[in-house]
Amino acid sequence: MPERGIRETEWSLLEALWTLERATARQVTEHLKSSRGWAYSTVKTMLDRMAERNLIAKRQIGNVWEYSPAIPRQEAQRTAWQRFVRLAFGGVTNTALQFAAGE
Repeated sequence: MPERGIRETEWSLLEALWTLERATARQVTEHLKSSRGWAYSTVKTMLDRMAERNLIAKRQIGNVWEYSPAIPRQEAQRTAWQRFVRLAFGGVTNTALQFAAGE
């Protein structure tokens, strides 16, 4: 799988979509209201950018767009873990696990 490079803020949107399975930008905005407090326009822009990067899928239903995750949660976590190990531990998983166990 190619490197997805999920940004920190994008994790919030993916978590919302993994929970909701599919949702409009308004529904995602409402879901994240208490934790992020983002405006609808911010959520919509971020969702559209994530769709361009194939992190999420979107389809038009009438005059609204519906979004859904294009990447399973476990795959996203695996990719993030591999990226972390590569960047912070030179790609050596055992070193990363020893570090985590010692913390």
